Amino acid sequence: MNTRFTQIIAAYVPSKSSKIALKHAIDLSQRFDAKLTILNVNPQDSNEGQVQKDIDEIIGDSNAHYGFVEKVGKPYTEILALEKALNADLIVMGTHGSKEADPNWIGSNSFKVLSSSTCPVLILPPYRENIGIKNIVLPVSDSSETRQKVPLSVSLASIYGAKIHIVHENKEEQPEVINKLRIYVNQIKKYCDDRNVEYEVEQSNNKNISDACIEYADKVDADLITIMSERESPTGYFMGHYAQELVNKTRTPILTIHVVEATLLGDAGY
Repeated sequence: MNTRFTQIIAAYVPSKSSKIALKHAIDLSQRFDAKLTILNVNPQDSNEGQVQKDIDEIIGDSNAHYGFVEKVGKPYTEILALEKALNADLIVMGTHGSKEADPNWIGSNSFKVLSSSTCPVLILPPYRENIGIKNIVLPVSDSSETRQKVPLSVSLASIYGAKIHIVHENKEEQPEVINKLRIYVNQIKKYCDDRNVEYEVEQSNNKNISDACIEYADKVDADLITIMSERESPTGYFMGHYAQELVNKTRTPILTIHVVEATLLGDAGY
């Protein structure tokens, strides 16, 4: 499982959430020493020169280096095409709340990129202006795939000096489920210990998994929630509806990671 970013795409349109997303993309590119490519789709929909003006203002004195690409078409299609062309390992984009509705970028485009990309996707709501990561919520379910988000989450925590909040979701009280969750949590704790990353463990019994993540993220003032974009358990905790519900409802940035074939991973599921 890749734990570093080398090629980052920042999807941009003139909007508050896109500006926030670009600021985070710049910060990530500098911390990981990664190449940054800014993509603007359908430039004809913006005032002439507006996008470049925004970028110049956001870059400011950071001395960030970047490539700039303009495309015409469906935003999610062009983002995914550029991901493939660059072999990108992270896509950063904003999503809009109800007060800021852009029909080209709202909700469905973010979710199509989230569900169809082959690399992790960082989704930024238009509320989180603070740059940096201090608290990461890491929900754990009863599937082996749930552990695949651990290496990247811990890598981010290490680089930012952040704390991992391990939240194990226990919708059922079946002994085998409880035991499996205990094993997974202990494995994650050891993974953090081995890398000197601070963590704490929280159990949630909220029947709605997305609500549980949002409530706990608000409680600890989280800067990031990491989830798998595909199914994380036999009951599909983050499959489809739950993942989209998280993206639409939370005020916390979401990092989605795709499942890798188990045969490519070690015994611990990483």
